Amino acid sequence: MSYTIGLATTFHDPAIAIIDPGGEVLFAEATERYLQYKRAPNCEPDTAVRMESLLKRYIPKGAQIRLATSWGEEFTGFLDQMSRAGSFSIDALLKLSPAFNRSLVPERSERALIASLHHQQQRAGLGTLLGLDRAFGEAKVTGIKRYGHHLSHAAYASWSSPFRDAACLVVDGMGETGASAIFALKDGRLTELKRHRGRESIGFYFGFVTDLAGFDQAKGEEWKIMGLAPYGKSDPELLALLRKLYRVEGTKLTFADAATVQQVATDILARRPADALDKGWADLSRCGQDVFAEMMEALLAETAALCPSENLVLAGGCALNSSFNGKIVGRHGFKQVYVPSAPADDGNAIGAAWLAHAEANPDWRAPKGPMSPYLGSRLSTEPFERMAAWEPRLRKLSPDEIIAATAKLLAEGKLIGWAQGRAEFGPRALGNRSILADPRPADAKDLLNAKVKYREAFRPFAPSILAEHGPDWFENYQDSPYMERTLTWKEAARNRVPAVVHEDATGRLQSVTAERNPRYHALITAFHELTGVPVILNTSFNIMGKPILHSSEDAILMFYTSGLDALVVEDWLLVK
Repeated sequence: MSYTIGLATTFHDPAIAIIDPGGEVLFAEATERYLQYKRAPNCEPDTAVRMESLLKRYIPKGAQIRLATSWGEEFTGFLDQMSRAGSFSIDALLKLSPAFNRSLVPERSERALIASLHHQQQRAGLGTLLGLDRAFGEAKVTGIKRYGHHLSHAAYASWSSPFRDAACLVVDGMGETGASAIFALKDGRLTELKRHRGRESIGFYFGFVTDLAGFDQAKGEEWKIMGLAPYGKSDPELLALLRKLYRVEGTKLTFADAATVQQVATDILARRPADALDKGWADLSRCGQDVFAEMMEALLAETAALCPSENLVLAGGCALNSSFNGKIVGRHGFKQVYVPSAPADDGNAIGAAWLAHAEANPDWRAPKGPMSPYLGSRLSTEPFERMAAWEPRLRKLSPDEIIAATAKLLAEGKLIGWAQGRAEFGPRALGNRSILADPRPADAKDLLNAKVKYREAFRPFAPSILAEHGPDWFENYQDSPYMERTLTWKEAARNRVPAVVHEDATGRLQSVTAERNPRYHALITAFHELTGVPVILNTSFNIMGKPILHSSEDAILMFYTSGLDALVVEDWLLVK
């Protein structure tokens, strides 16, 4: 009886996954949630104290455990050689330039990132070993397997999809040899068809634009480019500069040399408005998003040529670009597109674990997807049981009563913190760790920003919609279970839910079904019955700069220190 623990071991977005002897995912969560440290840069995914509690919950004493990580054996050895040669020392880093190189990041920064990546591989699994000692007094670990970064992406995304056959495209900032790869999924088995080789990447390109537009990619602010882009105009001079960074030769996407990258950066900075660091640069955001789409189109064309299919699986950090994802269906022969709930590096914890399980069990096939995203921690209600003795505004209701009461509060315009069940795996709040609001008032977005989220006015809020009503509200409706794509609202619907209609008339929707999330579906249904609108505003339960909450204490603190009107955790309702 062997369990598998998968570790996402990049220098950002570390995560852990636990797989049972049959290949079922028992638990998956990004480390940032537990640490409450956004993206958890350079943090180990498996701290010993955290592992002790997880092991006791999910793995029986005496079970054998195999470990798996998300960077390959050969590449890890190469990093070891670099370290022994002194390439990661401070003296070596001081000799490097802080200027941009051809990979679209500063030379010294890139080396420092690789040094951090090496450190992550060196300590992978140490926390698990110590956690096993703490939990059981022994560590029955059969060894550690290391799998290719893009293969881990492809395994998680493809095997969690509803497809048995599909083309799979992985696009991110970096892998072992390059930053994109194409795979074929045939009868549930993956075959690599092509791997990009080179330091440059579309992921690093998007970070390059993020920084030049006045934001900070190190803080994960790439999202802001997508949000601000619709407010900008297409500037021919900016487009021409950005297009100098790449070219398409046949079906091959290639990038410019370091001198060109540096000159483009200099020319763009010379044009940057003085207030960009405070407000962002809308025109560059628009042009940057447009050029991102051009480069992605080239990769999609190459994918379709190498692996013709009606089904596309998209993974890697660039698959978080929901603005582009909503435009893929109908192009290059792709009729269905699947993007998992955690397409970035945190998802590789599941990918690596599944690869190790599949290697040990050659006849195993992943269960038909799409996989539920609700794989994380539960909230304890014990704090509310203690509070009930002194907080007169706190009530425990029946499940039906909590739905009815919450729907009524929403229809009255109240801002609700809503937490139930297991946390979502991935960056989106999908109805289990959400702040909810009525989408009908035009000022709901401004009110939510002023009272709770404290974020830029240009960033949109997302709609959760009853899936059965989707075709009536969106043009060319596509099922979107994880908020992974934006679609265009039908014109007649836009003035009914202005708080979730973005500047370009789109919405990054979540399609909600009773099968996927019965309690959340019941809430939206109750709201629909009260208002005639099968949509609610859904944003992540956090404030700007912090991860989505992890505990009931986090929820209570945010309730009392923000403008939330009510807090619902399981069947407990707390109002102001």
